[in-house]
Amino acid sequence: MPIPQIFPTSPECFAVIAANFRLVVPLSVACFAIIIVLPFAAARSRLHIPGYVGLAFLGFILGLVCGRISGVRGVSGTPTGVLLSLIFFLLIAVAIGSVLALFFFRDPPEA
Repeated sequence: MPIPQIFPTSPECFAVIAANFRLVVPLSVACFAIIIVLPFAAARSRLHIPGYVGLAFLGFILGLVCGRISGVRGVSGTPTGVLLSLIFFLLIAVAIGSVLALFFFRDPPEA
């Protein structure tokens, strides 16, 4: 298989990558921030274990619903579909961060 078929070098391809780059970088920074902040909050005993488990389940279920809706033929590619896709990624980041928070959870000190 020739190299140009594997790696397309047309200007249109670069325009699509550049257009998505402005959306992908802030989204990935926000997702990583969520994934890091939740375990730090758990290390400081900000919430209890059932709260993190509930947050993980809720984020996962709502994320899958948003992802499913954003993939519907009439919604895909519209501004509503893009917004639902963003919400999907943020909710999945909450679910992952909540699961990680369970590993870093510390019991609050006795008063």
